[in-house]
Amino acid sequence: MERLIKGDSVSTRRKRKTTTTTSIREKKKKKLTSSSSLPYDLLVMIVARVPRSYYRTLSLVSKSFRSMVVSPELYKVRSLLGLTETCLYVCLRFGFTCYKWYTLSKSSGGGGYVLARVLMPDDDDSPRMVGLCYSDLVAVGSDIYNIGVADKNKTMPTSGVSILDCKTHRWRKSPRMPVELTELSARFLDRKIYVLGRRFHQDDGSWKSSFEVFNPNTQTWDLPSCGGFDSARINFLIDGKLHVVTLFDGVFAFDSKQCRWDLVEQYPSTGTMCSGSFCEVDNVLYSVSKDGALTWYDSDSTSWRDLNGLVGLPKLPSPLGSYVKLTGYGGGKMMVFWNCNLGIHRPFQRDTIYCAEIALERRNGDCWGKLEWFDTMLSVPVGTKFVKVLAVTL
Repeated sequence: MERLIKGDSVSTRRKRKTTTTTSIREKKKKKLTSSSSLPYDLLVMIVARVPRSYYRTLSLVSKSFRSMVVSPELYKVRSLLGLTETCLYVCLRFGFTCYKWYTLSKSSGGGGYVLARVLMPDDDDSPRMVGLCYSDLVAVGSDIYNIGVADKNKTMPTSGVSILDCKTHRWRKSPRMPVELTELSARFLDRKIYVLGRRFHQDDGSWKSSFEVFNPNTQTWDLPSCGGFDSARINFLIDGKLHVVTLFDGVFAFDSKQCRWDLVEQYPSTGTMCSGSFCEVDNVLYSVSKDGALTWYDSDSTSWRDLNGLVGLPKLPSPLGSYVKLTGYGGGKMMVFWNCNLGIHRPFQRDTIYCAEIALERRNGDCWGKLEWFDTMLSVPVGTKFVKVLAVTL
């Protein structure tokens, strides 16, 4: 009887909560409809056809439009109409403890782009420093996974995982990793997330590399992929395969069908990517050299080559220090974000974040880039650093 009463109580609370949420949504619909001569459903159909980069401008019209652009109904209609698009999210770190999210949006004045602030009600799940290390972020569809998010008042290592829904800008929890890792590096390949990190072994008091695999569809952690490395530092994609850079043993490629690691380079020139300024576009790996030049990795000759073209692109700062970030954008394009890195930090001194869109092309065994545009995006305090730039599908 007690269980039945408790069950009824829980059921009643859930029903009351659902009824309250539904009534609030209905009130917003009525308010939006009353301020317009068009029915709500028709407004949703119209807004669904507007590119998402303009949603920031629409949200400034009224609170009702602000609610509509993050409503489940809107994205359901967009999905049914096949109107998904690639959107960019940028995570910046101010000082050592403040993290803020931005998205690339159309300027309300028209013409150019800006980095618009994304407000989140529960920023506790945003990436932050744990000891001297970050968690890592990886985009899967319309979600951003924060792998290795630290619990409050906990030092490294960590096993927490959170998911940012980029449609509603709300975080939710995900199953924790089976082991605690630090110095994480995560990549999405073949519908799975591969996480490389360092794990502490209590039996001999040593730190060793560990590889964990997560299935976003089933929300489960699979058995660790075969193979382990004592000195692995970073993983990335080349020619559609997962690669791991080690300190002493070379570069290994993962064969997912055979579940094995193959040595592909004994003395890795790929070590230049340890700054984190690299991305994969159409199975080609791009990076930034120490002198600020965009380069691409030729897997046939196992060497880095300069990206041809790029007329009008300013010289980029050194990738060391997280002042440059690259990401793939749509089909055959790359977005480059950087700030000036003024070096000397003075009180109230400002820095500027820039963005460039580059169209990429393979031609006669070489890679060429064409600068589509570049512009200033945001004024920030000196010392602001990029955590990560991610492309999500919405």
